[in-house]
Amino acid sequence: MVRRRRTQVLRHLVLAVLATNPRLHGYGIYKRIVYVTQSVWRPSIGTLYRTLNKMVSEGLISKSSGGSRRLVYEVTSAGLESFVKETLPHVTKSAGILTEFLEAYKEISRKGGLTKLPDELVERLIRLHKAVEELVSSY
Repeated sequence: MVRRRRTQVLRHLVLAVLATNPRLHGYGIYKRIVYVTQSVWRPSIGTLYRTLNKMVSEGLISKSSGGSRRLVYEVTSAGLESFVKETLPHVTKSAGILTEFLEAYKEISRKGGLTKLPDELVERLIRLHKAVEELVSSY
């Protein structure tokens, strides 16, 4: 059960990474996943490439040689559709949870129980804020 869930998360992360960073090679995708998860989760390179190959065979991503030995991956329109369909319910739930956490931090800070947020969190919240603003303004 856990392995299947991790595989789904990996697939979703691959699609998200390729949606925002088109034409990446496999190791570039891996480095981005490690960054996003703050190194908490490092899928094995073998697992990543098996997943990439399966996603190519399913038509979710395509691969081509980028003029060198490295294979370059791109998300397809079917991959984008799949990503939205499979992740939207989870993102909606997660947004509610994240909002509640952030409002709790704000209240704790107001009461003097939190003097400073870690720089890494501030950096990620700024990035999140920008992404939310851009997404909402596009509708």
